[in-house]
Amino acid sequence: MKEAWERSSKSMQIKFETLSVMISQVFRGKRLIKAERTQTGLSNGTYKVEIEGSTTPYLLRIFSGGSDIAIKEKAIAERLRGVVPVADYIYLDTSRKLVEYDWALMEWKEGVLLRDILQRREERQIAEVAESVGNILARIHSHTFESPGLFAGDLTIAHPFDMDENEFFSFITESLDHSATRHWLGAEATEKVRSFCVSHRSLLSEIHEPPVLVHSDFNGLNLLMMEGLNGFEVSAVLDWEFAFSGRRYVDIGNMLRYEHDKSLFERHFVKAYRSSGGFLNENWVLLSKLEDLIALCDLLNRSTPEMTNRIADLRQLINQTIVGA
Repeated sequence: MKEAWERSSKSMQIKFETLSVMISQVFRGKRLIKAERTQTGLSNGTYKVEIEGSTTPYLLRIFSGGSDIAIKEKAIAERLRGVVPVADYIYLDTSRKLVEYDWALMEWKEGVLLRDILQRREERQIAEVAESVGNILARIHSHTFESPGLFAGDLTIAHPFDMDENEFFSFITESLDHSATRHWLGAEATEKVRSFCVSHRSLLSEIHEPPVLVHSDFNGLNLLMMEGLNGFEVSAVLDWEFAFSGRRYVDIGNMLRYEHDKSLFERHFVKAYRSSGGFLNENWVLLSKLEDLIALCDLLNRSTPEMTNRIADLRQLINQTIVGA
């Protein structure tokens, strides 16, 4: 999974003294006792913080993007409260007076990453987490919108866009002919990708489904799991910075990116998604591959020669996407 990838930006590091001032802005007269970086929130800065007088820790999240990202994430958390397990926002600062970023103090969510459970390869646990993840994704996708596009801070559509077959093929062609994807894939693989897209692009114009809330980074690094009386369940869905209104197959493709066809995880995940109200087109497998191919090519376009692990992984994923389809 992509935790081995080289990062395109430097990791955020905030001095303890600065973190202490930030905490004092939220809790007057309380000291910051401890702050440690977490293994989540890889594109942002996230700290587990312990505060004087509190028996529970908090999550301090520092946003690397624009202020619209922080406001959007807070709006999504409020929209999903009680339906999807997300961390509540306690405080949000977009003034950029203390640090050059937006930041928030949030509820701390306990759990282990889905990635870590999948790496154990215990069939019972894999089946349990797959069912819970499928159920949660169906709940996320139950939130629909009038049109596809990028969100404003209040979750209205600020920048409408529709990735129909023409837009899709235009992006893929640009990637294969004029961007870094062609260089990293090589001539033979490039033409195989082109042929795959020519053969299946029309499927994207045959979908007549309402746009849904798409997480757009829905994978084992952004899902926390907790074991309870009924087995493992999702305790938190993290990092909504890339969320938008679009097709559900974006999240399906992302979640199954590293799964083999009809794997144990896929079977339980899809069954739970459907039984929880999630609709899947009869061509959902191909549609998910097409949607994920957009993401994979975009990631490859933005890769540099220093990112050897990332490039190798993306090449393998793209080859797996088009083989046998």
